[in-house]
Amino acid sequence: MRTAGFLLAICLLPASIFAQAVAYDFSKLYEAAAPAVVQVTTDDGMGSGFLVTPFGHIATNFHVVRSARYLAVQFPDGRKVKATLVAANPTYDMAVLKVNSEVVTGITPLPVLSAEKESSVKVGIPVVAIGSPLNQKFLMTQGILSKVDQNTVLGDFLLQSGNSGGPLMNLDGEVLAINTFGEGSIGGAVRVDALRVFLTSPELLAQSVDVQPAPDQLRSVSDVRYPVETLNHKVQTEPLDITAYRFQAGDFNVTAITPVLIAKLQVAREKRRNPNQKQKSATGQGPRPEVQDPYYEWHRSTETSLDYAVTFDVRPETGPAKRNVMGRIVRFGSGKTEKEFKGQFLEFRIYRDGELLEPIMPGRLVVETADDKNPRLVDQAYAGSYVYSPDEFMTGNAFRIQIVDARDPNAIHKELVFTAESKLIRQLRADFSVSPGVLISQAP
Repeated sequence: MRTAGFLLAICLLPASIFAQAVAYDFSKLYEAAAPAVVQVTTDDGMGSGFLVTPFGHIATNFHVVRSARYLAVQFPDGRKVKATLVAANPTYDMAVLKVNSEVVTGITPLPVLSAEKESSVKVGIPVVAIGSPLNQKFLMTQGILSKVDQNTVLGDFLLQSGNSGGPLMNLDGEVLAINTFGEGSIGGAVRVDALRVFLTSPELLAQSVDVQPAPDQLRSVSDVRYPVETLNHKVQTEPLDITAYRFQAGDFNVTAITPVLIAKLQVAREKRRNPNQKQKSATGQGPRPEVQDPYYEWHRSTETSLDYAVTFDVRPETGPAKRNVMGRIVRFGSGKTEKEFKGQFLEFRIYRDGELLEPIMPGRLVVETADDKNPRLVDQAYAGSYVYSPDEFMTGNAFRIQIVDARDPNAIHKELVFTAESKLIRQLRADFSVSPGVLISQAP
């Protein structure tokens, strides 16, 4: 019996040793590396990046910044500053940005794996990734390398949209690859060969060291969240008037999106789905809304729905395709009318009493024509998504809105003026007030 127990212990010993070998505490690694990781913001979307020199050089993926007209980075401490593209290698999906060197004072750059240690990159080693996926910021995931190729690595470290450009590190905190794509439970990253060439080339570094974008802090979305209790009250007591949020500007339809609009639309959708569901009263008599209601669940999964922000969504209208543009239209099926976009968004501007308001985020996205009864790709165009602080609209008497169409970039496609008494401005002020004239909170 004693012999059997000894043999059992021998059999279990390797498993015990292995379990201890792979149980890591990554907290120290995160604390050391996170200050050097940034969120990269462009007018075409968001990604991640990381500081690689004390002069302000930041590495990321080329596809993150490829067509950017607006380029900024935000550090974990909340500072958001302008950045400039100073180097790119599209073949290896690598790009280097530059921020003002004053901005990175006191931040230790992440070390890039040396060429001598490339042999340590092999299947089975543990790795960690840091980035800003989806609507979250500066998240760490971990896994092991599952496949190592000459230019890329694959593993079970979780990557999602927004992780692109962030660092993939070994347990020594050395960057061995740049996170690039995720497919299900598999993450992929490009190895740092091209980045290493840049960092070890005095000539390439010298060309960009003197590039010094403005160090001034840019506006960012406030950490203040829209109060759920206030949102709850407004959804129950205020009717939805979609016309107060929408207006037409030439060949474009514009919607001012707020947390209140999102919640009211979601509740209206739930009412249509469940017409017999009893709605809860605002007086406390009978049941009242709780956080487990469907639209609150939706809020939790879509963090930006509670942002203290106003987003102007600018979409080009569609109409029957003209014969002279058929050559650029992708058509599926036959015998039915093709559609095309009437406009091609380029820029959106708001002036308050003559002063240009700086958006927190000027964004563009590609949209496609669609027909609910006959879904088919007919045309593609740029739409706009411009984010502003609500505080910009709480004061002022006249708001002049301009839209520029890429078909005629040197002219204003449409200009509209909204006074303080217009439905749009009154609605925005009401959405961000507890009662008429009382602000919910001031964004920092």
